[in-house]
Amino acid sequence: MYVMKHLIIFILICFFSCLGGCFCYQAEVKRIKNFPREYTGLDTLIRTDGYYYQADNPSDAYLNFYPTPFKTEVNGPAFIISNNREFYILHVNFKNHIQIQEGFRNKSDKSGRGRGYYTLSGDTIKVKWVMPFEFNCYDIFSDQYVIENDTTIRQISQGLYVKNEIYKFYKYQVDKK
Repeated sequence: MYVMKHLIIFILICFFSCLGGCFCYQAEVKRIKNFPREYTGLDTLIRTDGYYYQADNPSDAYLNFYPTPFKTEVNGPAFIISNNREFYILHVNFKNHIQIQEGFRNKSDKSGRGRGYYTLSGDTIKVKWVMPFEFNCYDIFSDQYVIENDTTIRQISQGLYVKNEIYKFYKYQVDKK
C-alpha cells in the first residue's frame, strides 16, 4: 500500500508537470500561428507552386545496398512554402507522391500536420513551426534551409541538430487551408 501511494503521487506529479509545460507553450503557439502574412519575394528564388519533398534520407543509406524494389521515390516528409511567409508540413515518412498529395488533401487527419512561418535572409530560409501533440499540446520546431537552386533546397538544421537533407520541388496545386 505504501509503494502504491507513492507511485500514484509520482504519476500525478509527472502528469501535472507535463500538462503545465503544454500551457506554457500556448503563447508561443499563438505567436507562430498568428504571424503577419506579407510578401517575401521567395518566388523569385525558388518555385512555390507546389510542394517540396525529402528526396534522400541519410538514415536510409542502407537502402542503397538493396535491389531497386526496396527503394522509394520519396523518403520522408513534404512541405509547402508560400510567398507570404506561410509554411505547411506533413511530417510523415511518405514513400511516393500519391501519398503526399492524399496527405495534403485529407484535412481531417491532424497527425503529423504542422504549420508556421519563415523568414528569408539571403539564400537561407529560417522556419518556426508547430505540430499538435497530445492534450492540446504542441511540439515547436525551428528549421533552417539553404537554397541551392530554384527547385532544390537543403535542410541544414533542425533545432540544435545539424542536418544535411535534400528537398526537391514537385509541381502540384495544393489547397493549404
